[in-house]
Amino acid sequence: MKLGDIEEEVQAAKLKSRFRKVDLLLAAIGEEIGNLFVIGLALAILCSPWAFGLAAAWGASVYTGIATGHPWMGWIAGVIVFTFFCRYVWGSRLQRASRRAAEALIAGR
Repeated sequence: MKLGDIEEEVQAAKLKSRFRKVDLLLAAIGEEIGNLFVIGLALAILCSPWAFGLAAAWGASVYTGIATGHPWMGWIAGVIVFTFFCRYVWGSRLQRASRRAAEALIAGR
């Protein structure tokens, strides 16, 4: 072997080592981003019943207020819809099911 061949091999090994470090860094960043997405999805599963209920209450409030021409009727309709969701939807199995789904999602990763 010539001295030039050895120098080329050393430079190639250094370059390979640098690429390996960059690859490991990018893989670690990608895994962290994946974990954050899993956590975000679990939070979305947990919060979706509440968000849907608030949106339904707001929609009923706005629609009733516009339909009747009385804003206080809209408030009453919004409170009734929100109370319905509190009693019959969130208090039932939906909240427990969404909690179990989120726990399973986090445990399964």
